[in-house]
Amino acid sequence: MRKLRIAIGWVLAVVLIGLSANSFASEGGLTAEAWGFLLLTPLALAIALSPTAPWENDDTESAEPWDDEDESESGAKDVPDPIEAGFDVPVL
Repeated sequence: MRKLRIAIGWVLAVVLIGLSANSFASEGGLTAEAWGFLLLTPLALAIALSPTAPWENDDTESAEPWDDEDESESGAKDVPDPIEAGFDVPVL
């Protein structure tokens, strides 16, 4: 699956560069369409050059489950008065 992603990324990058060159040649100048193709090229290269994709990660069992009970067990915390703690009162 990884080699397929890399091949698709490189082919897509080359196609986008080719489309940009074709648009440049047919219009006789640099247009917004040609710039659009060029600006999409780094996305295709990122697909090709990234070492792993998020969906290819097989290390899902090592992640710890989220536990909401830890926060509720800590109890209510006493928040100090901002003026006594040294914070300034905002001037509106």
